[in-house]
Amino acid sequence: MTTSRSPRLSLLCCTVGRTDKLGRLLESLARQTSGDFELIIVDQNAPGVLDPVLSPHAGQIDMVHIRSEKGLSRARNVGLRQCRAEIVAFPDDDCWYPPDLVQRVVALFDAAPQAGLLTGRTVDASHEDSLGLFLGVDAEITKSNVWLIGNSNSLFIRTALAQRIGGFDEALGVGAPTPFKSGEETDFLLRALAAGARGFYRRDLIVHHDQAPVDGAGGVARAQDYARGFGRVLRMHDYGTAYLGMRLARTSARAVLAAATGDMATARYKALWALGTLKGFMAPLPGREA
Repeated sequence: MTTSRSPRLSLLCCTVGRTDKLGRLLESLARQTSGDFELIIVDQNAPGVLDPVLSPHAGQIDMVHIRSEKGLSRARNVGLRQCRAEIVAFPDDDCWYPPDLVQRVVALFDAAPQAGLLTGRTVDASHEDSLGLFLGVDAEITKSNVWLIGNSNSLFIRTALAQRIGGFDEALGVGAPTPFKSGEETDFLLRALAAGARGFYRRDLIVHHDQAPVDGAGGVARAQDYARGFGRVLRMHDYGTAYLGMRLARTSARAVLAAATGDMATARYKALWALGTLKGFMAPLPGREA
């Protein structure tokens, strides 16, 4: 389904290898209380893989289906060039939306014309926080609290601002041609703030997402890959060695506490995270000495 009028919200979803969970997202979008959005699917699967997932919703959702080479940041930049709405969001293919989310996001931006971006929380099906820790109160977003105000699933930004700051850094994020497989959304936020934008965290703005693994092969890979991206962003945005030391000490203490209580999976995850953070921070930046 397409409309001649531009929608208020573009949902930019990059997807590869998750047909079942993508279907869950589509079902949640079909149940939205407001249809004032478009869904841009940036497909990194083999041709035809998504046809059985997308076709049942073709008449329900204003949908654009395009293709991109591998790499999450690259795919998002491809999708950004297609956005028709004044606000853009970046749902993962394995998240899902509460029924009133589109309506709430549009209303929040209308009520806050000074806001360049808004963020919220991700919670799992049991309404437990997922994919990180979050501030306990609403707040204006700053460099000091940016790590506690959400993730890309709960990020909503004015499209013109996203395009003005150059989109996402394609050297960061899942599928990047570097060791830095995370951090692209935080770098994106920090660049928006540095450009003078104001952002606000709303704790009651919820997107659903399952918990990330901390054990097994998936947990090990996540700790190694994502932590290097975290350390890289700390270095890129000049957080300094004192801040790095504080984060390493905090993560190492959690590893020790987990080991003391017999939770060896979490202990290993935290230890690998600390090591990966250090490696990412110490990696030289282009144009700077190591």
